[in-house]
Amino acid sequence: MTAAPLVRYRPLLGFALLLVAFVGAEFLVIQRSDFTFRPALPAAVSFDLLVLLPGLFYWLVVRPCRLPVSTVAAAFTAAVALAFWLLPPPQQTYVHWAKHSLVAVEALMLTLALLNLRRLRRAYRVAAEETPDVVANLQTAFQSVFGRPLTPLVSEISLFYYALLSWRARPEIRPADQVFTAYRDSAFTAYLGTVGLLSVVEMGVAHVLLVRWSPIAALVGAGLHAYGLLLLLAHLRAVRLRPVRLTEAGELVVRVGFLWELRLPAAAVAASVLIPDVPPAAPGLVNAARLLLTPPNLLLTLHEPHMARGPYGFPQQVRRLALYLDNPQVFQASLAQYAPVASGPASGNKA
Repeated sequence: MTAAPLVRYRPLLGFALLLVAFVGAEFLVIQRSDFTFRPALPAAVSFDLLVLLPGLFYWLVVRPCRLPVSTVAAAFTAAVALAFWLLPPPQQTYVHWAKHSLVAVEALMLTLALLNLRRLRRAYRVAAEETPDVVANLQTAFQSVFGRPLTPLVSEISLFYYALLSWRARPEIRPADQVFTAYRDSAFTAYLGTVGLLSVVEMGVAHVLLVRWSPIAALVGAGLHAYGLLLLLAHLRAVRLRPVRLTEAGELVVRVGFLWELRLPAAAVAASVLIPDVPPAAPGLVNAARLLLTPPNLLLTLHEPHMARGPYGFPQQVRRLALYLDNPQVFQASLAQYAPVASGPASGNKA
């Protein structure tokens, strides 16, 4: 089961290794002493970077992973930027020609994006009529339009949605759902706020140090820190908007922000035990409470393993699940309404 993510992303990993070797080979060619005196060499390097590299991306990544063809345009744009970085300015003649073609590429990408955006919006609205879950609706919309859920892309869109656009949103629940929060009585908000504040201080100090060494490195570092802050903010909002819920139909939906989710019938839970601390590591045991920076207080044991969706869509096999809830006793009582679940109080042991 653990090999599934590797198989799924093997074409991308293979292309990444090929890209490193490809760039290394081109760099060695550029460093040749006769590179500036032989016009055929700059032309060959330009062809490799601007034509061969996007072509390899199409055949090795786009086709096996069934990605939208429009991603080749993004790969070509990246190839142009790579060519400007590798080639010396006097040998950038062909790259300048390619730069002008980016206008047409950008126009094509914008047209495709607008066309797909309308289809995505329609598909999302149809999905939203069935469930209030934003992440699930985005996956359904991408599945409908592109034939794949494109979970990593959905995760990125979800990040920006929860961080920037969710401040007036209501919790993603149905009126008949039994809802169980995980942030009211825990220190999750305080911990995350402290981490965010320390990140801001670290970002300021790192920027001052890096800008003296390399303005580009300082800019990259600032971008990475800003992305990290957005991730923290999105997680903070998503935990509030996406609580654990027990549906009227008897489905248990365990969600930890937008980063982790497990859906299964409530009858699939064999035991529910209150715990005082993190249980010892074991095969099939997943501690979902660590994403809340809080020790778990409830341990669920399933009749058989189920697959959860981890960060950026990575599947994760779950047989025992440790989680934190504000009212675990109420959750146990509600769960017992759907199936005879063995439950117990907290004990002094960590098991």
